[in-house]
Amino acid sequence: MNKWIKYCSIATLTIGSIFISCSEGVPAPSAPLLWKVTSETNTSYLFGTMHVSDPRITTLAPAVEAAFAESDAIFTELKESQLELSMKVAEEGMLPKGTQLSDVIPDDMYRKINGLVESNKMIMGVVDSSRPWMAGMYLQMIDAMPYMQGVALDMQLTNRARAEDKEVGGIETVDEQLAALAFGSEEDQIKLLGIAIDNMIEKADNEISDIELMLNYYLEGDIDGLWEFANAELLDASQLEKDAFDALLTVRNENMADRINKRIKANSESMTFYAFGALHFAGPQGVGELLKGMGYEVERVAK
Repeated sequence: MNKWIKYCSIATLTIGSIFISCSEGVPAPSAPLLWKVTSETNTSYLFGTMHVSDPRITTLAPAVEAAFAESDAIFTELKESQLELSMKVAEEGMLPKGTQLSDVIPDDMYRKINGLVESNKMIMGVVDSSRPWMAGMYLQMIDAMPYMQGVALDMQLTNRARAEDKEVGGIETVDEQLAALAFGSEEDQIKLLGIAIDNMIEKADNEISDIELMLNYYLEGDIDGLWEFANAELLDASQLEKDAFDALLTVRNENMADRINKRIKANSESMTFYAFGALHFAGPQGVGELLKGMGYEVERVAK
């Protein structure tokens, strides 16, 4: 659960530099995660993304291109620039001066982290200055890095929208998203970090990484498969893990749906293209299902 949720929430926040990747000649996903939301006064779109720059993800299907072109406003999870995000993460995720990670977590956990960092040629100094939740994010990036060598899909959509003079917005604030990642007390965060570390060690020798598995589900347009994959980790999870899952997904979904509803009512003439991490549209409490409960018609758009 930790690896999937944290990765899909704000993986792009931990990238220090950006390199533009080319998607020319790469086929688009066969079944895009795109939905049309309609009411008596408005039509808008929901688009599920992955927060990566892999060309297989950033190459948009024709239906997505058409929906983007038709929309006059583009809202992602966050509207801040990469520099603004990086500065905020650095500010909130670092331990107080003079304190190191080794001072706040058990020795055996620290040794495991050090082993993971050394085996993956990462810099321990960066991890050692991080709060437990932030250290976990850095470690999650081990599997994600091959998919992050460029501008992530969400930021590409925002950049295109600005270039085309569309309205640009974010449905959440950085503070809200960081609060979800830094869920619970410091003791809770240390426990979640330990679970994530043990999970990483257990899966280190897997031939296919979790991210590659998720990417395959995404490219196939299998939103149910993504949901089942995410929930499989919760079957034997502790209450703390389930609460962290709710903070990172369920509560945020409710906020997203409520804000979309309010925006539609306040801007009925605007056709808005909402692009969030794909898992926000999965399961019985996905944003689309919540909007249905508010009276909107939500239908999947074919490729």
